[in-house]
Amino acid sequence: MKRIIIIALFITSLVFTGCTDKREVDDLIIATAIALDLNEEGSLELSIQILNVHSVGNRPMDAAPVVVIAETGRTVQEVLRKISTIIPEKLFFSHFVLLVIGEELAREGILPYVTFFAINQDALHRFNIAVARGCKGKDILKIVSVAAHVPSMSAEGKLLEATKYYGIGKYYTNDEVLSDIRSEGISLSLGSIQIIGDPEKGSDLENRKKTDLEAYTKASTIAVFKKDKLIDWMDEEESLGYNYISGKIKNSYIVVTKGDGTFASVQVMKVNSKTKPILENGKIKFKISISFLAEITEDLSGETSHDNAYVRDILERTNYEIRLLCEKAIQKAQTIKADIFGFGRLLYRKKYKLWLEIKDRFEEEIFPELETEIVVQGKITRVKP
Repeated sequence: MKRIIIIALFITSLVFTGCTDKREVDDLIIATAIALDLNEEGSLELSIQILNVHSVGNRPMDAAPVVVIAETGRTVQEVLRKISTIIPEKLFFSHFVLLVIGEELAREGILPYVTFFAINQDALHRFNIAVARGCKGKDILKIVSVAAHVPSMSAEGKLLEATKYYGIGKYYTNDEVLSDIRSEGISLSLGSIQIIGDPEKGSDLENRKKTDLEAYTKASTIAVFKKDKLIDWMDEEESLGYNYISGKIKNSYIVVTKGDGTFASVQVMKVNSKTKPILENGKIKFKISISFLAEITEDLSGETSHDNAYVRDILERTNYEIRLLCEKAIQKAQTIKADIFGFGRLLYRKKYKLWLEIKDRFEEEIFPELETEIVVQGKITRVKP
């Protein structure tokens, strides 16, 4: 929402300043998102979501908020040149917020494309990169939303919220992506977006006028890469565990099963995570310490006695559930031999000499058998039920 307000203010400012380069507001071609896919012939397909400036104002529900233009080619530059023959003015890339990479292309490798936009003079700003799960990136750009006027703003917001306030997603910018791909001791992981429903019906403006949407986008789980190639997906629990270990969660919920079989909801806040490499008897071990504050927000048993024993029991069960999520995340990463936690990077920083000795075989041989100790200790500060 902040992004669309900024863009609207940008357009408004041009109106009142008279557009010093004499370019009319109606002629502005502002890119808000880009999608990269492979077409049926295996060529690059690039789609650009362009803001309809006529819809940023009167009766926005009656006009399509964006237009999506797509072309194919061998390189990004070639496709952009082709697109320039379709639009009447130069594209403004300085406001696009999201680069969506289709799953098929992600499995082939993303480094050349991410690098292009990282060094392009018209796109020298931070933008989020995500994978389109089970669909083309182009389809993500077309799904209209009730929650946000511009589809890419909606998708970007969902990625951010899913990361901070639930914990299954990942919000990662272009410079962070390039750093992980090029760095030693870490495998890249990205957030993802998927479409629920029929993509074709979801692109119809009538979709957002219905109480039961034909299609919508949602933040999905974490995509795991080897170098710059997508190799697998984490499930919801594994994604939560990853974000607890990474300390990315700001506010989330844990559902615990009580001794009587009923459930209680615990709001987890202010998560802090620290990972430390330890060398014991010639073997590498990593200790992960996670702390948090929490509130008990719901108890389906109807229990009203919230004494110290009750709070202690819920806390122990919460600690256990979080530790279990972390163990599942580590187990998945070890199974597919992808060090998405950056354990190798920590060795590089903390035990450099050791890292030089083992770096060539760390991810394939050492990481899958790595011992970890997970210590979770929270504090319940309030009981709401």
